[in-house]
Amino acid sequence: MRFRKKITACLIGMATVTSLPLFGQGTNSIRLTLEQCVAMALEQNSQVLNSQRRLKVAESNVVTARATLLPRITTSVNSGVFEQGPRTTLFDVPVGRDPETGKVIYEQQEIVQQGIQRNFNSMNFSLNQTIYDFGKTYNTLKQSKATREATEYIYESTQQNTVLLVYQSYYQLLQSVQLLEVAEEAVKQSEEQLKRTRSMYEIGAAALADVYRAQTTLGNDRITLLNQKTAVRNARYALNIVLGREADAPLEIVDVGDAQPGEYDLRDVLEKAYSSNPDLRRFKAEMAAASHGLKGAKATFLPTIGASVSYARSNDDINKVYSGYDKNYSINYGINLSFNLFNGFADVANVERRSSEYRIAQESYNERRRQIRQEVLQALDNLKAAQEIAEINNENLISAQEDLRLAQERYRVGAGTLLDVITAQVNLTRARSTLVRAKYDIKIYEAQLHARMGILK
Repeated sequence: MRFRKKITACLIGMATVTSLPLFGQGTNSIRLTLEQCVAMALEQNSQVLNSQRRLKVAESNVVTARATLLPRITTSVNSGVFEQGPRTTLFDVPVGRDPETGKVIYEQQEIVQQGIQRNFNSMNFSLNQTIYDFGKTYNTLKQSKATREATEYIYESTQQNTVLLVYQSYYQLLQSVQLLEVAEEAVKQSEEQLKRTRSMYEIGAAALADVYRAQTTLGNDRITLLNQKTAVRNARYALNIVLGREADAPLEIVDVGDAQPGEYDLRDVLEKAYSSNPDLRRFKAEMAAASHGLKGAKATFLPTIGASVSYARSNDDINKVYSGYDKNYSINYGINLSFNLFNGFADVANVERRSSEYRIAQESYNERRRQIRQEVLQALDNLKAAQEIAEINNENLISAQEDLRLAQERYRVGAGTLLDVITAQVNLTRARSTLVRAKYDIKIYEAQLHARMGILK
């Protein structure tokens, strides 16, 4: 599927449409090229900024996962005073012997214990290290790395989509401005035709109905002009939002050149899209993350082997805690094995969840691959159709201009009707509008194609 884009002659027909290098709102507006708009959007667009922040979160998660491979070292220092106030307690106190049995006789008496106060001081140092957990820790680390990679592709995709939005909004604003010029030209023609019709009516060369018909045509063209002014404002609002600015911020943009689009082969385009599209690479990374997550989830059914050592010192005298290290200490060390016998089927549910996540990522990859093929086909078809429309309409524009000239001349000499003139004016306006739309539609469709290929800059 190969075709050549040919619109060289199309733009010559735009001579009747006023071309301005700048389109804006006033002297306080900033003037931006397409490249400057792209750079601004990549720095200020909210979606890009949030995607960048999510990437930082994913990088932090990798650090957190890596930490489980390293020993966990803790230390604590305590120093304080234990104080207990006086207490009264009933005790059985021996007071004599039974003369008959010889047994000791006890009597309850209230004993007052004096309050006590003592210092306590201690320090503790402990180290714990997982020795082997059958791959759970390593797979968790691999999962976090794959998730970070997927997040990187999401960031790349967000940038690509934002750049595409800039291209589309930029071209749509230029398109709206040139359509506004077409509408202004249509109003100007209708005003001139109304003047001519009134003059002819005053000398008896035209009917009053022609005057009313010319007035109606002018009114309709003015309505179209008002609607197009609104379209220009809305297009400027949309571009400002993509750039991360307030919708009504002053903005001027520079018109782009009329560079010829290139040639595209369906097989080459699809090959490039499948290999470079960040969405596909993202789903591949998510599949890898889910696979590692599944392995880690299965490892929870196996025991975990660890080692630990702790060293502690304590004494009422704080000086003895931090001196004389051959006394007042205790050391604990050993190897431990932990095995989860039952936790309410949480591990089973975790395995099922990880397995479902893998299948979801796999299906998302396949679906996105099909969507990319569809989008490439649509972009190529739209691009080819827009080119052909531009080529056909270039001839239509020349014919419409000549048709209007002849219709006006026939009407002036009484050989034609006003309806012929109005019809010719409508055809000319339509031809101009169609050519403007085709000019920027070609650029928009090519930008969409480049975005699908992952090469839009």
